[in-house]
Amino acid sequence: MGKQIFCNRSLNMKNIVAVGFDMDYTLAQYKPETFETLAYNGTIRKLVYDLGYPEELLEWSFDWRYMVRGLVLDKKRGNILKMDRHKYVKVAYHGFREMSKEDKVDAYGNTLIRDAFDEPDYALIDTLFSLAEAFLFAQLVDFMDNNPGKVPKGAE
Repeated sequence: MGKQIFCNRSLNMKNIVAVGFDMDYTLAQYKPETFETLAYNGTIRKLVYDLGYPEELLEWSFDWRYMVRGLVLDKKRGNILKMDRHKYVKVAYHGFREMSKEDKVDAYGNTLIRDAFDEPDYALIDTLFSLAEAFLFAQLVDFMDNNPGKVPKGAE
């Protein structure tokens, strides 16, 4: 017998408004690059058409191989962090630019006593489904740094 999904009762789909997907690979195997590209493109469209970002963002593309799980986004500073298990910042990028050791130490110190790195100032990139978020974050940081005034007020 091939791979099949079974339901233990009949379900009338007539009254179903939405169908959700189990995205933790329990019921289905996903191609992360396809799923993440879809999420990325949808987010870009929302930024442009709903939130007033410049239309040039529609020309951007997503490189699903660039980001990895285990990163932390510093939303206030625009940095992407790779930390060790003691929360020591080993590598830091501002957008796609690697930060110097001095800049990294100025921002995060050089001892093992750390902030919690929790919401709302930080976002954990801990699943395959958040790689597009991290990539778009880096693109937006670079865009904002290189194009002051082109991002809608309040989005900084």
